[in-house]
Amino acid sequence: MEVKLLVPAAQYVRMSTENQQYSIANQEAAIQAYASSHGYILVSTYADEGKSGVEIKHRKALRQLLSDVMTGRAGFKAILVYDVSRWGRFQDVDEAAHYEFLCRSAGIPVRYCAEPFENDGSPVSSIMKNLKRTMAAEYSRELGVKVYAGQRRLALLGFRVLGAAGYGLRRMMVSPDGHRKLILKDGEHKAIHSDRIILVPGPEEEVSCIRTMFELASKGRAPKEIAKEINNRHMPTPRGRPWGRLSVYRILTNEKYAGCNIYGKTTHKLRSVCRAVDRELWSTTPDAFVPIVSPDLFDLVQELLKKRGVPPRTSDDQLIQEMKTLLARKGQLTYKILKEERIFTRSSQRFGSIMKAYEISGYRPSLRTAKLSSSQVRIRLLRRDLYLRLKTLFPDRLRFFGLPGQQLKQITEIDRRTRLAVYLCRPVQNHSGGIGWKIHLRPLDRHLPMLICTMDRSFSELLDFYVVPPPKESTRGKTLREGQPWLASGRKLNRLEDLCEVANKFAENEVYDACIVVDDILISPYTWTITIGKQEVSLGPRGWAILSLLVQSAGQPVSRDRLRHVTPDLIDPSNLGAHIWTLRHKLGVVNGKRIQTVPGVGYMYAFPEKEHLLF
Repeated sequence: MEVKLLVPAAQYVRMSTENQQYSIANQEAAIQAYASSHGYILVSTYADEGKSGVEIKHRKALRQLLSDVMTGRAGFKAILVYDVSRWGRFQDVDEAAHYEFLCRSAGIPVRYCAEPFENDGSPVSSIMKNLKRTMAAEYSRELGVKVYAGQRRLALLGFRVLGAAGYGLRRMMVSPDGHRKLILKDGEHKAIHSDRIILVPGPEEEVSCIRTMFELASKGRAPKEIAKEINNRHMPTPRGRPWGRLSVYRILTNEKYAGCNIYGKTTHKLRSVCRAVDRELWSTTPDAFVPIVSPDLFDLVQELLKKRGVPPRTSDDQLIQEMKTLLARKGQLTYKILKEERIFTRSSQRFGSIMKAYEISGYRPSLRTAKLSSSQVRIRLLRRDLYLRLKTLFPDRLRFFGLPGQQLKQITEIDRRTRLAVYLCRPVQNHSGGIGWKIHLRPLDRHLPMLICTMDRSFSELLDFYVVPPPKESTRGKTLREGQPWLASGRKLNRLEDLCEVANKFAENEVYDACIVVDDILISPYTWTITIGKQEVSLGPRGWAILSLLVQSAGQPVSRDRLRHVTPDLIDPSNLGAHIWTLRHKLGVVNGKRIQTVPGVGYMYAFPEKEHLLF
């Protein structure tokens, strides 16, 4: 008796917010039945739950599936999908075809289990498949039109359709007959489809703060002055963050505080780029809510803000004259002087470079300044060429990014797990004539392993490449030389093609700080990320340092002074409140509440379980 071998296959399932016909369980049942009757055995599952099929950006499982197929890591010979629409509702039908072609070219065909045709490449299947893709895309477009029309109708009736209530307001759930039910908290949604949402005034202290802003603005005070005044009065702030000029301005110009409901200020149809909508196309309903300030006061403030106006853009001639006046007053032009006068950014962007701006304004910098500027340009070109070379060598394994506060992308990530800080080191000559390379360690990424690239004397070529561990010394600058202990503790690359293999092995062999685990939270010091349940959040070094200290003291208040000095070279002691606000924002509405403010003391991680370490 002949035994037929089963073909290993992976199933891809997806569900957005459509009807139960396309639930994950139903798809898996249909795919299992298809596999049993067609000689397949399921060995892998890729599931995108609650994800729209219009774009691939947020579909992590599909991207992982394509990555496994293209890199040869797939342990299956076919991909089973419920139907064409589950593969995607891409508005460009060629995009869906492209992703299927990538799989087919790797020798792994895609099979649609619930379709009435075989995906065998025949003319009939190609026509049917293209028609189905067009129908899937058109379904999303028509659904978007219907949803927009329904939301616009509700907005014109005075109901809140989308978005948070905002500072000083709360969302009230009401029944179809107008009976008020309850106030929804942040992150909560109405459970009954026929219920509606209106806005109502929030806590009295927040309402008083908003009215104070409008009263001060009606007396001609600028938003910056108002922010300073209410901060001095210690009035409540959103999420514990100090008031600033922009936050005050946004409140002063938001019509909802005068009771006006507005819908359609921006459009983001079919996951396209968000863009502003002309004011005459907005859906506006006056007197929809109980106003916090009177419409007359609101209109008066708008007129006063409009009179303040925006300063006109400085012309090229005016900017040159400013630089000449500054040169006559200071006797020279430098980066520091131009930055203090807020001219550096405008001049360098307007004229192409700061050296060109110097030339136009009639200033001749010193030879040392000119040489330094020239070397910086060459180093920038070397960095660009290095990144292009690495992207060519490893197109699907590398990405480059910069941390907050970094002007350049100075971090490379390999295989989404190993991160290296990239340093291009310029040559220096010591008194004895020997050559070394100068490195200035950056506070934000000095805790990462590093890719050290040495340059020749003319700054035209990269000579050698080293993968080294983070330095143990706290010094910011040092000179590297062949045979130096820190350089020797790493690995010198024989060729750049070995970077990924060497970096991954190097990272596996290095011993880093233990991960902190508190029930559903894992804090990784190596990548400055945390994992909450199945969600990964990148915190950066500042957020990681603050959260780590709070978690290790879970259930106990941590003083502001202790938090300010947890990482002195990263955290600005005078701006701790802003760091806490940013951390809460990254954690999200629900998880951000784990960081609680303890009045008069500091902050506390509100999670009673005691952490343990994984080694």
